[in-house]
Amino acid sequence: MMNFRCRSFIVLLYLCLAIFSMLLTITISFSLLGYWIGGGENILSFFIGKLFTYFKVSLSGILIGFVLCFFTIGIFKLKLR
Repeated sequence: MMNFRCRSFIVLLYLCLAIFSMLLTITISFSLLGYWIGGGENILSFFIGKLFTYFKVSLSGILIGFVLCFFTIGIFKLKLR
């Protein structure tokens, strides 16, 4: 059986990676969709030019997951008492 520390670390990793991948997918899809609907040509060069911006936006998901994990675990510990 896993101890509480190991479980909390797994939850932290899961939240950070899940929110990162969600933000990356949403950022890329809506940006490319908006460019395509706006009549943009050469979508591949637009994608490559904005790739660093996509990763900067989605890196905030790691911070959000970190904060959510600590608040969730803190609330869970308070309920145990």
